[in-house]
Amino acid sequence: MATFILIHGSWHWGGCFVKVANILAANGHAVITPDLASHGFDPTPTHSVHDLPTYAAPVRAALEQVKGKAILVGHSVGGATCTWLGEELPAKISALVYLTGFMAPAGKTARDFVMTPTYLKDPAIVESQGMLRLGKEGLGLDLSKHELIARSLFSDCTAHDIKVALANLVRVTPHAPFTAISPITNGRYGKLPRHYIECLEDRGLPLAVQREMQAAVPGATVHQLKAGHSPFFSAPDKVAEILMAIA
Repeated sequence: MATFILIHGSWHWGGCFVKVANILAANGHAVITPDLASHGFDPTPTHSVHDLPTYAAPVRAALEQVKGKAILVGHSVGGATCTWLGEELPAKISALVYLTGFMAPAGKTARDFVMTPTYLKDPAIVESQGMLRLGKEGLGLDLSKHELIARSLFSDCTAHDIKVALANLVRVTPHAPFTAISPITNGRYGKLPRHYIECLEDRGLPLAVQREMQAAVPGATVHQLKAGHSPFFSAPDKVAEILMAIA
């Protein structure tokens, strides 16, 4: 049986994976769902998170405590933590999985992929700009924009799941995961098995951008889900099925 560490994306919390985690656990796998620094129940103030090592410290701590190896699963900008740990601690990792995640090549950042015409001119992204606030501490989310958030991040989710998400999202994700320069090398990160789970109906990270990143960091095995940006809510059984096949 495998150990999975599920890494959430911007504004989220580890518990967003509860449906997937329960399925994996029911099938005998160990699952860890940490809160990244300043998210969920983590007490770190947003203003004190200046780099990716600080932001990803809870995930690193969880990985270091695992006996043997773990499969890291990074959703959205949680992919930046996957990439960093893949280079930092490859001996502790059996596979990296990007769930509609940011996957930047050496010398590039996640932010580089949201500053392209492919991203900025996508109609869903143009619409979603009304819910975002770029500030000194990080990328803010206007939690009063319920309908915009639902259409962008939870387009195929139930009203119940959207209500749960809105009650748990934080207002700001630090700049760190967006601006961290990918440190990957062929000798460390490059030796790990990688998987990319495309979300074909994603309105938060358009499919074309997902594929730009796959082209920039070739070599991942590609899986597909007919789902929006948050399949851990809308298609947990299918996400778990893919992860168990990887294990």
